[in-house]
Order: sequence, then C-alpha cells, then structure tokens
Amino acid sequence: MTTVQSIAKNSLFLLSGQIISLVFGFIYFVYMARYLGVKDLGILSFALSFTLILGLIGDLGLSALTTREVSRNKSLAPKYLGNIFLIKVFLAIITFGVSVVVINALGYSEQTIKVVYIITVSTILTNFIQIFTSIFQAFERLEYLSISIVLTSVLMFIGIFFAIEQNFDLIYFAFIYLIVNAIVLGYNFFVCLMKFAVPNLKIDWIFWKQTIRESIPFWLNSVFVLIYFKIDMVMLSMMNGDTAVGWYAASYRLIDALGLIPAVLMSTMYPVFSKLHISSKDFLEFAFKKSFKLLAIIAIPIGIGTTLLAEKIIVLIYGVQYIPSVIALQILIWASVLSFINYTPATYLNSTNKQRTLMIFTCLGAILNIILNFILIPLFSYNGAAIATVFTELFVGILMVYSIHKVQNLSFLFSDVILKSLIAGTFMSIFILIFKDYTLILLIAFSAILYFIALYIVKGFGQEDINLFNQVLKR
Repeated sequence: MTTVQSIAKNSLFLLSGQIISLVFGFIYFVYMARYLGVKDLGILSFALSFTLILGLIGDLGLSALTTREVSRNKSLAPKYLGNIFLIKVFLAIITFGVSVVVINALGYSEQTIKVVYIITVSTILTNFIQIFTSIFQAFERLEYLSISIVLTSVLMFIGIFFAIEQNFDLIYFAFIYLIVNAIVLGYNFFVCLMKFAVPNLKIDWIFWKQTIRESIPFWLNSVFVLIYFKIDMVMLSMMNGDTAVGWYAASYRLIDALGLIPAVLMSTMYPVFSKLHISSKDFLEFAFKKSFKLLAIIAIPIGIGTTLLAEKIIVLIYGVQYIPSVIALQILIWASVLSFINYTPATYLNSTNKQRTLMIFTCLGAILNIILNFILIPLFSYNGAAIATVFTELFVGILMVYSIHKVQNLSFLFSDVILKSLIAGTFMSIFILIFKDYTLILLIAFSAILYFIALYIVKGFGQEDINLFNQVLKR
C-alpha cells in the first residue's frame, strides 16, 4: 500500500467515524438544548469549557509527544504507555484539587459547582483515554480511534434521550458525560492491550524528567489554544450570565462540529509528517502543501455559505428562542475558516520539532484573545467574544505561515488556492442569494456542486490533484 493510499485509508476510517459522531452529536445536542433551555445550557457549556481548560493540567502535552515518538519507533510503545499512565494518575489528583479550589473561589451557585465537579471527573477520564488513542494514531490504525469516537457519540445519544424521556434535571445530564467516558476508557484500554502493547508500569524517573520537559511545549500550545477558544465562555459567564453563554454556545457547537473535518485529516497526517521529517523533506513539503490546499478549498465555501444562511440554520436547528445566536454564528464561522487553514501549519510545526515556536505563537494569541475579550464583551456581549476569536485565529495564522514561509515558499497558496477559492465562492454566493428561499438542504447541496464546478473552471485544482485522487481510488 502506498503512502497516499495509507493516508486515504486512515482518513476514510476517521472521517466515517467523525461523520457518524457528528450526526449523533448534532441530534442529541439540539434536543438537549431545546430541553434544557438557554440558561441550563449556559451552565453546562460553562462547565465543559471550564473543565476543558483545567483538564489540560492532566495531560501536559504527553499524548501529542507519545504519538510523535512512537510513530518514529514503535518499540517504545510499552514504555510510553506505562510511564505516562502513572504520570497521569498524579496529574488527575492535581486537576481535581485545582478545580475544586477555583470553582468555589469564583462564587458560583451550588448547582453550577456540582455540575463542574462531575464534568471535571469526566474530563480526567478523557485524559486517560488520550493515552491509548495516541498509540492508535502512532501505529496509524485509526479504525480503532474511529470506533472510540462513534461509541462515545452513540452512548451520549442514548443517555441524553433517556434523560429527556425521564425528565431528569441538569445534574443527571452532567453524569451522562462521566458514565460515557468511563465506558469508552474501558474499550480503549482493552483494544490497546489486545492489539498493540501492554503498558510497562515501571517508574523511570529519568524518562519522566526528559519526557515532561519535552512535552511542555506541546502542553503550552494546547493551553494557549484552549484559552483563546474556550476562555470566552468563562468570561461571558462571569460578565454577562448564563443566558448569554447559552446563545453563544448554540453557535459555537456548530463551529465545533465543523472542526472535525480538519481534525480528521491532520490526525492522519501528524504521524506521517513526523516520519517524513526524518526520511524525506521533499515529500514532507509536498504533503504539507496538498493538505493546506485541501483544507482551504473546503473551508472558504463553508464560511461564505454559513454567513448567508445563518438565520435559516439557527431557526431550523434550535428554534426561534435562539435567534440571538445568528450574528454570533455569522462571525464565528470565519474563525472556523481560519482554523481550517491553521491546522496544517500547526501540525507541520509540531511534527518537525518546532513545538516551541508554535508555543510562542499560541501564547501571543492567548494574550491577545484575553485582552480583546475584556474590551469587546462589555461592548458587544457574546458577539464581542466571537470577534475576539476571529482576530486571534487570524493573528496566530499569520505568524505560523510567515514562519514556515521562511523555510519553503508559500506565496502560491494565496494566489493559487485562497484567491481562486474566493472567486469560486463568489459565484456560489450569487446562487445562494438568488435561491435563498428554497429548501435549506437542497440549497446547500447545489451550492456545493456549483462551487466545485467554478473552482475547476478557474483551475483551483489541476491534473496533479486528479492523479492523487486516482491513487486514493487505486486506479
């Protein structure tokens, strides 16, 4: 099997899992949002964002480092599994302790505090799940990761519909996250044990010291990225209350769902980039540029289409009570477009041992985001938080692309990829404005077809891209 076919196979497995997950996740979130209402959805969304940020204490970038190092030398899997599992036991205790202290110090209601406690334990379990999924990724056996993703969504789907049927309150919805993650952890542990490696549970203090030192830049990257993606909900909760968070979360959930697309491709490409950095710099450059191009030409029509159809999307999915979410969605979708484009350079920097460079960029982004949120939330509430997210993504993206451009020429990506995608998107937007009163699903489908026809006409993709596609199909 060629490298291209291997990438395609793993991408297909992961994409299939993510699509199934997206469908189930979309359905259960919509029904949960309608059932809980804006205020309770705001509390749950705050708890998820709050614990996701604190949950970074429980990983320290160890999962990303494990994927990179084991992908280069698979015999290291037992050592990494055992030592990182033990490290995470200590980190889990610290995570829960910090969560308890911070949430009580912030003076939230008893209900919110209980929800945060439960979701914190759920997040800790997620950190242990990541130990095993990083091994699946390193071995490039993403079918097991795909099953894990599907299992999570199906169990969440069943749990949330059961809770709605039984008229449970918000606390029970928090317990669903905990129970589901416990089951999924059991699945990942069993598969890793049977198919890949048995953890070597022997403490190696020198290994701990070296590994943690090497993983810290990965961890800080994740901290800073999560700050500028999730701190806005925490700040909104403190400054504008639960209702504002609920409206913002409704739009943000749609953006999170779209983020699965670049996550799938880059989860596949990360171990590939890591190996190519050692074996073939030329092919690494080729793979980077093709990945960048693919995500850019997918992202731009999504941004244009969502901006024009935001009101129809919100009303169809959530109902009229969430109409205030429309403007936030129209703004946030461009953060999603930039995130698509930024995924490839971020993965490139991590896989080529430049995680410290990326750490500096994301640190600057986090600082900018916090400053913008302090300025814009009092002025524009949740719409201000959305604006802050867009500017932060743009700022970090420019830094990353400029850094890579010094090593390899990326100017063609703007003239040959982004510009041509925008031209094709212009034709698509005219079509949407003319036929905007038609059924949403049909409108989206025909708009997508028109976009790719226009992109082909303006030579947004060429024979080389078609040849790659043929390789994927084994033709």
